[in-house]
Amino acid sequence: MSLLDEQFMASLASLAKPVEGRFRWYLTAVVAIGALNYPEEIPGFYRALLERYIPEAEQKKETRKIVEGLTKVCGIQGAAKTGNATRALATAIPGHLKDDKVYRADQTFEEARQRGQRMIRSIYAPNPDYDGTLTKAAAPDYSWIVTNLFYGYIFSFDEILGPLETGQVIIATLHGIDCQEQLKNHMIGMMLNGAERKDLFVLRDIVTAIAQRLNVKFKGNTPTVPETPIPKPVNTAEQNPPDSLPKSSTSLVADLDD
Repeated sequence: MSLLDEQFMASLASLAKPVEGRFRWYLTAVVAIGALNYPEEIPGFYRALLERYIPEAEQKKETRKIVEGLTKVCGIQGAAKTGNATRALATAIPGHLKDDKVYRADQTFEEARQRGQRMIRSIYAPNPDYDGTLTKAAAPDYSWIVTNLFYGYIFSFDEILGPLETGQVIIATLHGIDCQEQLKNHMIGMMLNGAERKDLFVLRDIVTAIAQRLNVKFKGNTPTVPETPIPKPVNTAEQNPPDSLPKSSTSLVADLDD
């Protein structure tokens, strides 16, 4: 019998009452279950969502969002965990709710790169605590991959999940894999882009509750939600760099941690 039973799911839904209408608690939950490395719990959890929480008229759209949430966080937790989670979920998705479209297939590298740069600037440029030089100094190729591919093709793609929903699944995953420094940066980034501090408490508490239920032990304490940040001034050149770079260019407009 699953530890994530009906009573526990109801407790998660109750935790999310303060952000109802802004964030779907079950998107946080499914992504967290994958990040915590319990993909075998996803099919039953998803079936229960269809039975009790997601109205029939919204099930295809919400299923697409859940799949996209798991897809996006491959850039956070790795392809192995995302592969396990999506394949487990697929066993429970009814045929009429499946979506075979490849949404990113028609995008050019330059379109994706520019969109990724805009996302990077929105998260990191105003963050008073962020040093964007560290990643490129540590591993230039990693910096290029994260900036151009992860942010370009994966995180910034917004046809299914919007910016706040993307922040939601990133935060759920970073908490689930116990990556606290990155979690802090993305919490600050979310608050700089429209999230309220109370939202982050709810997202954190949902992941914490699932981890405790599954008896997952984190290395550190429960993550602290940062204070609402005061954005640092961003000069015009930094905020609006040239819209295009030569496609052969390996220079980066921004350097960052994932």
